[in-house]
Amino acid sequence: MHQLFQLVLGQRDLSRAGDLFSLDDAEIEDCLSQALEEIKTISCHPDYVTNDNDQAVVEICITRITTAIRETSSMERHGSALVALWESCLEHNLQPQGKDEDTPHAKIASDITSCILQNYNRAPMMALAVPVAVRFLRQGNRELSRNMSSYLSLAAIAKAELLVQHTQAIIISVLGGNSMLLRVLPSVYPLEPDPIHQHIQDLVLMIPDLDQTSRQHLLRLLQMISDRHPQVLTCLVPSLIDHLSDASSSDALLAVLVNIAKVSPASLSPFLPALRTVGQQTPGLLGHVAKIYGAVGLTSETL
Repeated sequence: MHQLFQLVLGQRDLSRAGDLFSLDDAEIEDCLSQALEEIKTISCHPDYVTNDNDQAVVEICITRITTAIRETSSMERHGSALVALWESCLEHNLQPQGKDEDTPHAKIASDITSCILQNYNRAPMMALAVPVAVRFLRQGNRELSRNMSSYLSLAAIAKAELLVQHTQAIIISVLGGNSMLLRVLPSVYPLEPDPIHQHIQDLVLMIPDLDQTSRQHLLRLLQMISDRHPQVLTCLVPSLIDHLSDASSSDALLAVLVNIAKVSPASLSPFLPALRTVGQQTPGLLGHVAKIYGAVGLTSETL
């Protein structure tokens, strides 16, 4: 390890910590993993949470290390040590103290998360980080959970298969109020549909409480299910009909209902009068309504 890192971390010398920024990134790149391992030792000590000096040293060193990793493009080389320190934070209290005041280990986790977010599209790093990011969702820290949700959403776009084994945990987080993760579910659904099928009824119950963006992600998921396994949604027909009053969702929901009607026309039969009203009030939706009427054995002229 570089002599200055040895001094700052070995002796917890806060007075010299700022000097680390005078060193060239290339000069310290070789020892970044060692420095991260030493930081992990310091931060896992029982006295760390009450030692302001050690916390300040660690905070400065992490900033210097993550800057060097970024500037030298050496995330793959030091990713294991970085994630190991990140994961060690899970063994400590991460819930905010007082008014939105992060605990010492939540601060470490947040700083590392920022670095990892910048490298979301690096497959080797994602393989290390995704399982740990999922664990952070359950730690009761809203800001960390939001950042992890952003990371997982980006990871789902770049490499959805890494999230497949975590589908159940992601759904539980969504049902717990983390609607941001709804954007992940359409990406993992083709690879792991069963957990989503099992919880789709609870997910649909969230529709009235979702913002427009989250609602669109859920509607996309419903469309995908209706394209592949429409029979899964037959029990949800009454709920989907109820939500047709929302103009921003009605077109997508009717498209889902058309697919359901093809495999289970009887499930739509009791709702033909309501669908007729929808078509009369919004002529642009008549095409969908006519298809549903046709599926249940009536002609479009009935409208």
